[in-house]
Amino acid sequence: MNAAIYVLSQLTVFPAGYFAMKSSEYLLPIKEGLWRRILLVSAYMVIISVVIFIGDRSNLPPATILFMAAVMICYRGSKIQRFTIGLMFCNTMLAFNGFYDNLSSPHWGTRIIIRLIFWAIFYVLIKRFAPPKDYELSPVLWRLILFLTALPMGITCALVMIPDPHYTFPYFIVVTSLVCFVICLVAFIGLMWTIIVLAKQQQLEQEVMMGDMNKKYYEAMEQQQFEVRRLRHDLANHLQTLGTLPASERDAYVAELIKSPAMGSTLHYCGDNTVNAVLSAKVSLTEQESIGLESEVDIAQELPYDKVDVCALFANALDNAIEACRKLPVGQRWIQLKARAQKGLFAVKIANPIPKDDTQVADSILPGTTKTDKISHGYGLKSIKEIVSRHGGSMEIKTKDGQFQLFLYMPLD
Repeated sequence: MNAAIYVLSQLTVFPAGYFAMKSSEYLLPIKEGLWRRILLVSAYMVIISVVIFIGDRSNLPPATILFMAAVMICYRGSKIQRFTIGLMFCNTMLAFNGFYDNLSSPHWGTRIIIRLIFWAIFYVLIKRFAPPKDYELSPVLWRLILFLTALPMGITCALVMIPDPHYTFPYFIVVTSLVCFVICLVAFIGLMWTIIVLAKQQQLEQEVMMGDMNKKYYEAMEQQQFEVRRLRHDLANHLQTLGTLPASERDAYVAELIKSPAMGSTLHYCGDNTVNAVLSAKVSLTEQESIGLESEVDIAQELPYDKVDVCALFANALDNAIEACRKLPVGQRWIQLKARAQKGLFAVKIANPIPKDDTQVADSILPGTTKTDKISHGYGLKSIKEIVSRHGGSMEIKTKDGQFQLFLYMPLD
């Protein structure tokens, strides 16, 4: 009978560790590679099954070090983000073990089964209340959460490490310690709540910032088009002026007119004037950068979206592609643009080459900006994703055969 219970307990350690790992994945993405998941599950299994008694100093330090090392190796995100989330889960597991192990002295098999039930419920709750999958927090906010996480973790370590292991503790001390373990355990709820609230607040701030940037971009384009129309309207006056100027001043006046943006034509790519204006401006920029731009735009009429959004979609996508092409030799620079509005869907696909040593781009991940001014830049793809999501569409990012590919679609409501 004891052998059967032992085997059952060993079998339940793995699903408990798996539930714990899957719970953490809602807060912190795991890097690619099967070995990383195996390492993580193993680390969770170790710390879930470790016995935590008051004054027992032999188990907590090695289990914590092993677990945090696995977290830093296997998860994506900044160092402070990985360390903070890892410490949150580490404290939760140790606090639960400390509470249950000191509450009674159950059989090993019973203890593991209780842990499995706890982490199964924990996984369901995390799945239900976790922040958005692509949530982001600034380093300052992560430092704040790390400070808040260090408090319950410090209490848990103090309860285990400070007391004398050879001393028999009075009943009230044990009860007080159990209450402290419960407080450390419940602290995870407060930390999760903090992350969710801060993530939503920062997302709103970024949406407002991106909306303002897109609006200014569109207004600048509108102003340029206005200058074009005004200069063409005043062409007769310019001709009259040329007729009255002496020959020495005439050439300078003509040269100034030629340099004006108004002298460049707005090409007709499709039935949407905003798309035509953006593509005309970007064609001029690609020619200056020696980038070959191949475009296939099948849009018969005005798109049923806000002009600011249309401008932001095409402008941000092309700006990112142009920035990537600048890293390549002149002969290797090209951009392919395909856009179509048919059968109830508006779809855009943009492809461009990427340098072989560019490790910032990964499938389905928004790459970070490579510009020096990271505060003002890096919002292009985020802005596109926000617009697409707001209109009920979807966006995909892929890297294939040395190419960066952006694909998006939205319903034509």
